[in-house]
Amino acid sequence: MKLAHTMLRTGKPEEMIKFYKKAFDFELREKKEMETFTLYFLRNPEQTAEIELTYNHGKNEEYGKGEGFGHIAIHTEENQTLQEAYQKAVKAGGEDYRPPKECPGNYGFVKDPEGYEVEILGRKPPKKQ
Repeated sequence: MKLAHTMLRTGKPEEMIKFYKKAFDFELREKKEMETFTLYFLRNPEQTAEIELTYNHGKNEEYGKGEGFGHIAIHTEENQTLQEAYQKAVKAGGEDYRPPKECPGNYGFVKDPEGYEVEILGRKPPKKQ
């Protein structure tokens, strides 16, 4: 399995994007505008793992460190279903937190032994040529 992204909440997305660009040569790969929040996906062009910055509209002050961290995300293996990966994580000691059937997309969440959320992302089937 490979790390997909780590999500951090921010009240100052422009500052954060500028910092990651300058400090680590990260680029803004994608911006997703939602009704109540905006997502910014940053990564170094030489890597596949990203940082997802989440700006909750109207929340402009700094987050406390305890609520500033959101989750990490892990892709399933190429020949592994989302449900198989989810069950494997639960059997390994993860808390059955938000199974794929309760999520609106191709993902689910477990909690690790410390209570941190881990999003398991199902791989999309390969595109037909």
